[in-house]
Order: sequence, then structure tokens, then C-alpha cells
Amino acid sequence: MNEYGEIIDIKDSNAVIKVKRGSACGDCCACAKGTNPEEMILTVSNPLNGEVGDQVELELASGQVLKASAIAYVIPLFALILGVVAGYIIGDRLKVNQELTASLLGLLFTFFSFFGIRAMEPQFRKGHKFSPQVIQIIKVDKKGENEDGK
Repeated sequence: MNEYGEIIDIKDSNAVIKVKRGSACGDCCACAKGTNPEEMILTVSNPLNGEVGDQVELELASGQVLKASAIAYVIPLFALILGVVAGYIIGDRLKVNQELTASLLGLLFTFFSFFGIRAMEPQFRKGHKFSPQVIQIIKVDKKGENEDGK
């Protein structure tokens, strides 16, 4: 998945990039939004030494997008199912309302799965597996056109 953006700031060896939100992006709020809801602000490594004002191409491998989606959606779903099953079993053994126990444990497990994912976020960020990478700086002339005349 490739996106294009503009470097708006440099912080240490990272570039702060303003990117227009693509249709695949949705409203998950996984990234910081800019002042415009159709834009997002990303902080990524700057291996090509781009400068403020440079147009860049970012890439996030499709496999990584699928892995991130699985973490964000499948883990909580499994937690919900596990909580419901555990709730039915516990409700039966304690001779209490199984549906209520299943509902409460399903919600509780789902809630804690989000906290678990959030707690793991620093490790996900450390590996840079789920961060877009700057793959090229697009040269722009003074008229605002790239080398292809676009």
C-alpha cells in the first residue's frame, strides 16, 4: 500500500509527514489526524534525509497491513468468543444466569484485550514493522510539478 505526503517537520532522525487519508484508511483513528479530517500526520524514520517541504512516497507492505488488522480486530473477537464460552461454563457451574454471565465475561475479555494490545504497542512500534517507510523523495520543481510534468 503506497501513499504520498509532504514532510512538514523533522524531529531527530524522523520526518513528520502530512498524508491525505486514502479510502482504505477508514476512521480507525490509529494515526494522528491533522486539522483537516481528510489528512493524517505520521512520524516515520527518515532514511533518505528528506527535508521540510519534500514530497515523499510511503509504503506499508500489504502483509503488514493484514497483520495489523488481525491484531486490531481478530484478537478482540477471539477474546469476546472466549469470554462468552467461559461465561456459559461458569454460569452453569455456579447455577446463575448463563446469558448474563456470558455477556459480562465476553465484554470484560474484549475490554481487556484492547488494553493488552495497547500495552504491546511500544513493542510493535520498536520493530517498525507496522510503520510506513519512506521509499522515495519525489523531486518537485519550483512550479509545483514533479519531474513527469504532473
